[in-house]
Amino acid sequence: MLAQYVTDVRNLLNDNQGQFFTEPTVNNYVNRARRRVASVSGCIRVMPPGTYTIPNQEVYPFAGWTALAQAACVGVQSILACRSLTVGIGGSWQGNTVRGGSWKPAWRRIPFTDFQARFRIYGGTFVGTFSEPGWFSQYGLGQSASLYLSPIPTVRNPMEVDLTCVPSPLLTDSDPEPIPYPWVDAVVYWAATLCLMGQQRREDAQAMAALFADELPMCAAVVCPQMIANPYGATLRSA
Repeated sequence: MLAQYVTDVRNLLNDNQGQFFTEPTVNNYVNRARRRVASVSGCIRVMPPGTYTIPNQEVYPFAGWTALAQAACVGVQSILACRSLTVGIGGSWQGNTVRGGSWKPAWRRIPFTDFQARFRIYGGTFVGTFSEPGWFSQYGLGQSASLYLSPIPTVRNPMEVDLTCVPSPLLTDSDPEPIPYPWVDAVVYWAATLCLMGQQRREDAQAMAALFADELPMCAAVVCPQMIANPYGATLRSA
């Protein structure tokens, strides 16, 4: 995939022979563009198995789940953010699979400043088995970030965390690419923008950045197309 990225970037720059941009330079900009696309779009989503609440533990660092995310999606480097969190309660759980009746509510997410004021004011005393969905908050971004839970769990329950991840750098052409189509098509536009910026070609860089900005909404439209919520909701439809 790295070789294809390099070829596409050079095509955009009209530098097919590599006269103006060396391969290490293009490789570096490709990996910077990959991180940007993944961060802006959230296209690398992982829900790793094997995540649990820990009795009497309020804070859950992302670093503790990095290895699980990497095992679930080859090519992931680190975790950027958590989209949602659910905790399994009741029933008969075997690993992360329920056997029998259970309840797995999605917890409410609030900003950390509100979380601090509303729940941490109790000084670690808001603990117990959950009778309704709890609250969680993310503090920080990236590898050093953590999730805070309230109430603080007192038992070990299976937990599902929907994570947005950052890709590892592509060092060789055989390295796996976790960024899915169509987001891979947007990578080359930002890599080309960085190349042009490196040459102080500001107007050309702005034009290429505009192409990148146009590509992202198109990718989102492909990923989230219009859907019929109820096939019986219309008497007649044109398509």
